[in-house]
Formats: sequence, structure tokens, C-alpha cells
Amino acid sequence: MKRWQEKEFHQSVFYDDIDGKIIGMVYRIGTQNTIWGAKVCADMDTILGQYIDSDYAKKAIELYWDVQSRTVLEHNV
Repeated sequence: MKRWQEKEFHQSVFYDDIDGKIIGMVYRIGTQNTIWGAKVCADMDTILGQYIDSDYAKKAIELYWDVQSRTVLEHNV
């Protein structure tokens, strides 16, 4: 199961509670109180964008991982 945890400096991390690995983060951009960034932590970190508040940024990360969980890659051997 994936969960959110609040961290210091106006930052929240999204992690997998099976292994504790951080798979996404939401952070306040600079000194702006109203602009939030969302980043997915995977093989290559991906910036999802800038959002009007932390709730939208969190939803973007949750949606990203929901889509990834339903995507099956087939390998021909």
C-alpha cells in the first residue's frame, strides 16, 4: 500500500509501505506559499508539474502510480 507522510520544510513524500521506498514527493516551490511542485521518484526522476496547492500535486502523483500499476509491459523471450 502507498501512503503519504508529511516532512519538514513544507514537503510531503509518497512511499510504498512494503519497503519504505519514496516514490514521489510534493514540495513548495521557492518562497511561494501557493505554488507546489510534484515529482515522481523512479528510475529517472520526473517532474509532473506545478500546481495551485498541495492537494492537486498529491493527486497527480497518485494518478501517475495508479496508471503505472495498471500498465503491463510484455517482453518477448
